[in-house]
Amino acid sequence: MDSFLTTVSTLPISLTSWQRSPFVIGPPITQPCQFFGRDYILKRVFDVWKHLPLQHIAIVGSKRSGKTSLLHYLRRIIDTPKEELRPDQRNDWLAPGYQWVFIDFQDPRMCHQEGVLRHILNELDMPVPAPCDLASFTEVIELYLEIPTLILLDEISAGLAAPELDEQFWWGMRFLGSNCEKGKIGFLLTAKESPEKIMLDDNKPSPFFNIFGHVFNLGPFTDAEALNFLNHSPLPFTEEETHWVLQKSGRWPALMQIICHSKLIALEEQSSGNQWRTEAIKRITPYSYLLGKKP
Repeated sequence: MDSFLTTVSTLPISLTSWQRSPFVIGPPITQPCQFFGRDYILKRVFDVWKHLPLQHIAIVGSKRSGKTSLLHYLRRIIDTPKEELRPDQRNDWLAPGYQWVFIDFQDPRMCHQEGVLRHILNELDMPVPAPCDLASFTEVIELYLEIPTLILLDEISAGLAAPELDEQFWWGMRFLGSNCEKGKIGFLLTAKESPEKIMLDDNKPSPFFNIFGHVFNLGPFTDAEALNFLNHSPLPFTEEETHWVLQKSGRWPALMQIICHSKLIALEEQSSGNQWRTEAIKRITPYSYLLGKKP
């Protein structure tokens, strides 16, 4: 029996054989084919990045508004083959030749200056100096950077709270964004508040935020985006159910994922009645601040 279990445990698992969940609750969306909506922001962001010098963008939105999912989509959609996308998705937003760095400041390794600098250089396939401090890091970037580079900074508030990421560090990031040869570095950050408000409220005011001239607010889906999302359910909803989902979710993607999951389970189990609605309301209650309500 032990030898059988050992054999089974070492069998390779093909991730391509797994079915993707139609509704994702909790973790961010990382696969472009599961991402919906945000057409207005996508067009504005990619329009900013079509030309040099690359400019800097802030995406502002409440907790659970979909900021991290948007960042994953931005960095992956360009290189995702058409056959891995839905028919209504495009991947020609930018010409080939960009490179991307994703930094999640909730990652404890990104709370240390050397960790951030090493991560950027590793992602760009550049040599990592020893020691890897701001001065040597900047020299490597200026020496080796040739390709337009987009650096995505998720959860910037966590980065500001990290003691090692001090004012000098943010001055260094500003230098890269303002003085890099031919403007080949563009930053995009996500935050719950605008850069101007961050500078006023935070205990570590940073000149870094002065370079963010484009600020986009992440709100609910449009009606068309919400309906498109609902129309991709594996089992169809009735017109009345669709209206109820739109009303109760306020068209917020995170709430729609939760409500639709409850309904899909009811459909799969062929359950009658409105128990799924009661369950859905209970599950979205912690996020009712998105609807302007107290949880």
